[in-house]
Amino acid sequence: MRAVLQYRWKLTKDENEDILVYYGLKNYPGNFRQVIKVTPEAVRFINGFDGAKMLEDAGLPDALKIEIDALIAGKIIVDIKDIKIPAAKDHYQTCKKCINNDLILPGLEFNDEGVCAFCQAYQNADLSGSTLTNAVSESELAEKVSHNSNSRFDVMILFTGGKDSTFLVWYLAKKLKLRVLAVSWNMPYTHKTAHDNIKKTLAAIPGVEFVEWTVSWPLIQKAMRDQQEKMGYPCLCPTVAFGLFYPLAFSEKIPYVLFGMEDVQSAVMDYVFTVPKSSPAAGGADERTQTINFLKFRAFPRKYVNPVYWQRELANYHCSIQSNLPSVFDQVRSIVKNAEEDKNLKIPLIKRLSTRESYGTWKNVIKFLHEEIGWEMPPGQNNLLHTSCIIEPVKDYLQYQKFLKMETVFFPQSIVEISTAVFWGLISREEALEQSSELGFPDPPPILDKLRSDLMMDI
Repeated sequence: MRAVLQYRWKLTKDENEDILVYYGLKNYPGNFRQVIKVTPEAVRFINGFDGAKMLEDAGLPDALKIEIDALIAGKIIVDIKDIKIPAAKDHYQTCKKCINNDLILPGLEFNDEGVCAFCQAYQNADLSGSTLTNAVSESELAEKVSHNSNSRFDVMILFTGGKDSTFLVWYLAKKLKLRVLAVSWNMPYTHKTAHDNIKKTLAAIPGVEFVEWTVSWPLIQKAMRDQQEKMGYPCLCPTVAFGLFYPLAFSEKIPYVLFGMEDVQSAVMDYVFTVPKSSPAAGGADERTQTINFLKFRAFPRKYVNPVYWQRELANYHCSIQSNLPSVFDQVRSIVKNAEEDKNLKIPLIKRLSTRESYGTWKNVIKFLHEEIGWEMPPGQNNLLHTSCIIEPVKDYLQYQKFLKMETVFFPQSIVEISTAVFWGLISREEALEQSSELGFPDPPPILDKLRSDLMMDI
């Protein structure tokens, strides 16, 4: 056997431990085993694999042979003739259920039926809702605010003018008859159409109150530059919005803060790398503790760690933002500290509304919002996934480049989200395939040149 590491496996370190990391997604249930600890002795042998020497001639000691044999049995170490050929533009595989493919997602596995590892994870997940992170159903929300007399508002909504948050504002204010405070961070790269949609929404639903916050460009420019240097892409949303607006929700004694993120945007966290049910983030703690942990995760300084786990990379993302904009999170940190000291202090609970039941399809949502409030898509955009941010294709492109080079365990986000929407019937597979051409894969999008100029850096 002329041994080599299989495609997309890489030796790296977790703190002081040697590990093997798979940069891709294994067929279910292998999606839960992306990281394998190895001994220093195994590392020395693996580093010596060149695809030419016979493993049988390596003189493995018996103790090490057991470890290497286990890696061979798991098809992590293979004969060079069995190494997988990377996908290319003229030969790649696309999932039979969704549109995920191994060109944009190198290392993505498929089962014998041609179904990708993401769809397998969704098929095998507990879809009862017990693991959905920070989710609240329509009935639960309505019941819990039915006796709210401590505030002028039942709920604060982080509002961008995109289809998801616009639908949420309408749904809660008009259908559920809740008292809504909509808040918007005037992020510099918001579509003009999204700003117009906000105005149309407020005009159509006059009972909704609205607060907008503009952070100075020099501060945002520096934070985006730093984020690009640390994380490899410059995005700051939606973390900054929590720093800006959670203290307002607290001072107004609003019971709930909802963010306009639909289920497809959290599918990796909910179903692919599922948080254990015993974890506070998954419902193992009461809602108040979950909110405190949510805020601490985003607003408190922490050690920047080697991102070899998906959850760690997410932690690094928030860590980087709050270290670049520490003053934005000062009040949040103060509220959390007081809430931990005083268990009777009431704080707004941070939730997202479970959307699969209320949405129908994306096309129906767009049609409904247009008829109800005159909501419009960004000019020339066919992609229904992200309808408020003009630099979303830049994030797609930069995430893809890092993932391709095995520099991140974050999957290119948009392809996963739109494929998840296909799986759950929010959009047809044919529509998704057509719209995916607008995502920022794999070529640099035109808006990248403007962003380079704005940030005055080479991206």
